[in-house]
Amino acid sequence: MTGVVGAAGGLGGFFPPLVMGVVYGVTDDYTWGYVLLALTAGAAAAFTTTAVRRETGRLSHRA
Repeated sequence: MTGVVGAAGGLGGFFPPLVMGVVYGVTDDYTWGYVLLALTAGAAAAFTTTAVRRETGRLSHRA
């Protein structure tokens, strides 16, 4: 699990600056970059509150 968290952190520190730079280069504004970051965070939160919790609850009932 530590490796997954480390990989997610590494990717989270690598891709968002690239995306923000590309978006700023194309639009000369950071707004759409922030919108994309907010949508990504919302999707991650939705995934965590549904699929991950469901799987975690199912695994804890087996023990």
